[in-house]
Amino acid sequence: MYAFQKLPQLVDKRGKLVHNGEYAKRKNGVNSITTRVWHHSLTKLSAGGSKIESFADFHVHTNGWPEIAYHLIIDPKHVVDGKAIIYYCVDISKKSYHVGNSNTIGLGICVIGDYRTDKLSEATIRSIIDLHKALMADGIGKYDKAHNEMPGYSWKACCVFDYNKAFKDVLSDMLPVVKQPDPVPGLYTIQEGDTFWSIALKDGREGITVEDLIAANPDVKPSQLKIGQTIKFGTAKNTYTPVPEAPKKEQSAYKYPLPSGVLKSRSTDKSAIEQLQNALNAVNFKCGTADGIYGDKTKDAVTRFQKVYLPYQVDGIYGPDTKEKLQAVLKSKGY
Repeated sequence: MYAFQKLPQLVDKRGKLVHNGEYAKRKNGVNSITTRVWHHSLTKLSAGGSKIESFADFHVHTNGWPEIAYHLIIDPKHVVDGKAIIYYCVDISKKSYHVGNSNTIGLGICVIGDYRTDKLSEATIRSIIDLHKALMADGIGKYDKAHNEMPGYSWKACCVFDYNKAFKDVLSDMLPVVKQPDPVPGLYTIQEGDTFWSIALKDGREGITVEDLIAANPDVKPSQLKIGQTIKFGTAKNTYTPVPEAPKKEQSAYKYPLPSGVLKSRSTDKSAIEQLQNALNAVNFKCGTADGIYGDKTKDAVTRFQKVYLPYQVDGIYGPDTKEKLQAVLKSKGY
């Protein structure tokens, strides 16, 4: 057993998260690892879906990867004895999809949060330091780099927190000073594990969308990307022009009208809850008989719906974003 596995705040989640197959083994096992690659999740700590279950669901069901992207994830929202929980998600002998053509040599470590705005807590820093010390003691990796310091990812808005400050100078001689991301390149070369979803700058400065990439690269099939293939990237921004939608109907005109506002456990608007329950049942996210009570079955149905359509906002609470997605799904089914 490795030293990092003996850390008291480590929780083994291997094989316990949603998956569709598994990653290939590294050719030389853990001896292939040269670089510990540090990510942050780019999801704010306050977001309901800022958790490993949502990441796994997104990586598997949206990106089409076999498992969650990261080997190890540090969770600031769960603390034990003053230290953030560390989840061991993918066996380090596997090359997971987190850093393209460097997957074979990279160990993927993710700190949950968006550290362009969030602040590192003391509990998180303690676990970062503990994990780093243990990995060095295990001889796993020689270098520490941020995602945007790896080949082909200099434009990524990832891991922009200051390592030296985060580690309180404990590791200042070993860790690089992380620079701000470079400008987005006009062209991009596909790397291992890339999908249009994973390379689109949904959270980045340029706001390039999957729809932009599809429109700018009409001869490229998103489901058949090949390593080494070049696509239009930075120049794709705003290529996609949404088709104007027909004027929205009043909710009362729909077969399954949806309520406005927020509904959650202990909500008392029976009529609104019944509308939500009827809509969920209609799109096969079953919650039982529409009884106007926001109980466990209704919360579970909303949670399951969010896991599919709002993977970074899974909280079991019906609000504006859930309403918008649910309305779209109802429309796609002719309701």
